[in-house]
Amino acid sequence: MVNITTIHHSIKVVKKMKKTVKNAFNLCVFIFLVNLPFITVTQLISTDAFLDSFENPDFYLYIQSGGYSMEPDIKEEYYILLQKSSHPDFSIRDRDVIIYCKDNGEIVCNKVCNINCISPVKRYHVVDDNDNLTDKNIYGSQIIGKIVSVVNTNLWDVISMKIWDMTIHNLNVRTLFTNH
Repeated sequence: MVNITTIHHSIKVVKKMKKTVKNAFNLCVFIFLVNLPFITVTQLISTDAFLDSFENPDFYLYIQSGGYSMEPDIKEEYYILLQKSSHPDFSIRDRDVIIYCKDNGEIVCNKVCNINCISPVKRYHVVDDNDNLTDKNIYGSQIIGKIVSVVNTNLWDVISMKIWDMTIHNLNVRTLFTNH
């Protein structure tokens, strides 16, 4: 014959296990949802840039491309992630897209097609929107930064990038290791 207290105890144990499993599941869902924007961002900008942005938050800008059209690659309504030229590891290679200031003060976005050095001075040759070589040399002092990533304007990507942008400026690696 089965003891009533044993059955009662078994029911309590099962209810406790169900509650524990439910709490663990809810915690996993919460952690996944909180990290989902960051997972999206690593897909959009690369894991290296994502991690570097937390170590060097002041060297990245997330902006709407505005007047920096580079059709068909970068449409005016897209968002771009710009690595500033002041970044400690900043370098430019052929095919990088840079934003620079022309002699007349106009801000321009073009693709680098050739780099040459004369003495210690690097000169960058760029192509315009139609892949035509421009006749003007660009110097390092004119370069504002290079485009690391182009983000489409779909709602989820924009929200994810905004969360990332707020986070890198409010929580970065340097603040975790500095004494206050």
